[in-house]
Amino acid sequence: MAGQNVQQEYKVTKAIISAERFGGETYDMKQMVSEINFFEDLEKPFVTGQIIIFDDFGVFDEMKLKGTEQIEIGIEVPENSQLKLDIKMNIVSIVQVQKLSERSELYHLNLISPHAYNDQFIKISRSYTGKLEDIAESILKNHLDVRVDRNYMSGQKSKQGPVRIITPYISPLEAVEWLLDRATTKIGAPFYAYQTIYDQQLNGGKDVIRFGNIEDMYSREIWNQDLPLLYSQARGQEVAGRDLAKQASIVKKLEVQNISDTLKLAAEGAVGTMMSSFDVFSSQRYARHFGVRDLLEKMDTEGNMMKPGKQNVFDEEVKLTIDNETKLIDEFNARYLNIVTSYGTYGYRNSYHDVFDQSEALNKLRHYAVKSLFNKNMIDLVVPGISFFTQLENGASGVTVGDLVKINFKNTNVEQAGDEEFNKDLSGTYLIHKARNIFRSTTHEVAISVTKVADLDGGKAG
Repeated sequence: MAGQNVQQEYKVTKAIISAERFGGETYDMKQMVSEINFFEDLEKPFVTGQIIIFDDFGVFDEMKLKGTEQIEIGIEVPENSQLKLDIKMNIVSIVQVQKLSERSELYHLNLISPHAYNDQFIKISRSYTGKLEDIAESILKNHLDVRVDRNYMSGQKSKQGPVRIITPYISPLEAVEWLLDRATTKIGAPFYAYQTIYDQQLNGGKDVIRFGNIEDMYSREIWNQDLPLLYSQARGQEVAGRDLAKQASIVKKLEVQNISDTLKLAAEGAVGTMMSSFDVFSSQRYARHFGVRDLLEKMDTEGNMMKPGKQNVFDEEVKLTIDNETKLIDEFNARYLNIVTSYGTYGYRNSYHDVFDQSEALNKLRHYAVKSLFNKNMIDLVVPGISFFTQLENGASGVTVGDLVKINFKNTNVEQAGDEEFNKDLSGTYLIHKARNIFRSTTHEVAISVTKVADLDGGKAG
């Protein structure tokens, strides 16, 4: 609004560019930063970023960037210096140089976590034996000097037994993703290797990767259980321009697109699939049908992932009639998966694909199906950055991917007697899948992609 003082939501405390060829000299660009973006993704074991720098002193002409430099970035909330972020990243490339005048330019730079930069120069070909997550942790430590944080597994190990594998000239991060792609919990929930923008400063400035599984993520405490985020256009307009505390629980923007696609679920094998396996050593064959109905029951009764509402990702009553045969949709085989194994290749040790207990064979399918179910109803929100930064005050991580967030959405029509105040289909507990921290002009916002597999907790908003 006109006449209101614009509140500075963040300040850049440092943006120091360094390189070995500078001979010990550094360039602090903090006064020239126009915008910073950090990107976190539950399915990526590194953080990426972009920074836009206004240069009217010819600093970049002097530096002559080559994509081998590092940049240390410091950001804090002016009202509370405890709410701060320190992160070091590698400069990957110049995305764009925009000429503004004869003596000024805007440089748009791509950034990536240091360990991910180094990863591109390493290829591994060697044999490993052990649990999938243990091998992955060993690879990260020995080849990238990266520590693993297992706090997001709550001590839960993968259901798969020890295996013996050979990494076929792939990079350490590729090996980790490949290994965890095979790891599941008992119900088939997938494991993730991911990094957040807070991990370096929580671990002495060194890169750390978190290991977690989606079943454990859904059992963790909801950071805003007592003060859910609220999407309400009227409430948003009311607090616009107010202090950060009043804005902290307001969803600024909502975008819903490309959701509720059951046909896509079927094409991905997440509805009904026939898995056939043939072992060339024992000549054993078996075929098993996967149905999403059974998976959802496991997620509810064994994984407690419905919180405790009713699942909202699959129509349990829909039937199809094909070739004069009428069946529930998940009883059809929309996909066929054929697997060839060779038990005994490593003696009594299983190889990557071998399954000792064939009752667990369908976990190979459940792993991908759980991911597809969570991707089905992904929605995008923009929230005030202070909402996620507040947790830093306690010396903990800020809110990030892999965390649960409670969000309430106002109903569009509450004029009739008995109308619910909140939209039950949208309101509830969400898992943060992606997060983009945006520091631009005077504001800090976080654009998040969130998802859930059940309706509103207990049938009412809290």
